[in-house]
Amino acid sequence: MALGGALASLACGYRHSRVALPAPDHPPEFAELIGACHGAVAPGPADWARRRAQVQAKMEAAGIALAVYEPGPAMAYLIGMAGHRSERPWVLGLPVTGEPLLLCPAFEQRSAQERVVGQAELVAWREHEDPFARLGDAFGGVGGGRVAIDPSMRSFVAAGIARAFGGVDTRADDPVGLARRCKQPEEIALLRIANLATKRAIAAVAARVVVGTRQSEIAAWMKQSLVAAGMGDPWALALVGPNASFPHGTAQDRAVRPGDVVLVDTGASLHGYQSDITRTWCVGDPSLRTRAVWDTVARAQQAAHAALGPGAIAGSVDASARRHIAEAGFGPDDRFFTHRLGHGIGLEVHEPPYLVSRSPVELAVGNTMSNEPGIYIPGELGVRLEDIVLITESGAEVFGAYAPALDRPFAE
Repeated sequence: MALGGALASLACGYRHSRVALPAPDHPPEFAELIGACHGAVAPGPADWARRRAQVQAKMEAAGIALAVYEPGPAMAYLIGMAGHRSERPWVLGLPVTGEPLLLCPAFEQRSAQERVVGQAELVAWREHEDPFARLGDAFGGVGGGRVAIDPSMRSFVAAGIARAFGGVDTRADDPVGLARRCKQPEEIALLRIANLATKRAIAAVAARVVVGTRQSEIAAWMKQSLVAAGMGDPWALALVGPNASFPHGTAQDRAVRPGDVVLVDTGASLHGYQSDITRTWCVGDPSLRTRAVWDTVARAQQAAHAALGPGAIAGSVDASARRHIAEAGFGPDDRFFTHRLGHGIGLEVHEPPYLVSRSPVELAVGNTMSNEPGIYIPGELGVRLEDIVLITESGAEVFGAYAPALDRPFAE
């Protein structure tokens, strides 16, 4: 899902908040989900070494002598440790040849040694030292070569790197970001398992939702179900009836009434890899209007799927879904389909490439992304269907199955 404006900043708190939601009086058990992530294998040293070699090949082709990253998904991708950001810099430097160096505070060196498991040489800086000078000394300069930095790097860290190496090239393509777009087999396997398990978890929760169930209960159940399935760091957005017209949530906590739609957008982490699935269903008999909206969104999702494949232009895929929704009377353009069609997914829930209007990005084999059209009619209802797809040599594979019908939204 995309965020936009003040509403999005409010809604983001609901969607990704780690604050516990009110628990229901009698929380259901989800024993049927135990083992849903069986067979998931975490990436290991051989995977990280292979990724570093591929990134270094991209660096060599671009004339980049050194790539520098703060803690986060890029660091996790290269050495298996995401780390944390604070006022004391931790920085990973990957040279175009050779092994990476991890700069860390000296008093945390032993902890870092445990976590980095031999994937990088440690360079420790003491509290009275300039950490960036230590990094510059460790690399001995870069011989005038280009230094690329993490696009999300904080300004004081970027300034320190620039001092240490005589400048950085903020225009250089991020070599790790480019590598991360096309997923490796071990990444695809984890994404597939995570998103299949999430579909099972939504179905398990939906079976427990009845007239009178509150949004907050549904969201709490979703988190419980994802943990039962074997995943971590769960999040959930649950919206009922007219509240579903808020794409990223509202402060109102509505209880389900007969004929209401229930929209659940949820996900979790499996060995660092993310799931993000949305289903919309009806409790009781849906109105003709609800059926028309749901069917339009489902057909738009299928139109987008048909447009996906290697070489497809991201903006054109978005347009294929948007055109179908507008032709069905829910237009023009983004009047009711108010967000982009989709986003990349991997170590982050939202990452490039993005399926957004006018994007010139060409999709490639190994891209993984959401396909999530929606229609949101203020004061009435909202419908979103979201699945994760993989770009293949022959087109696109959906992890699991799309929802076949409003009456069978969880059929596999």
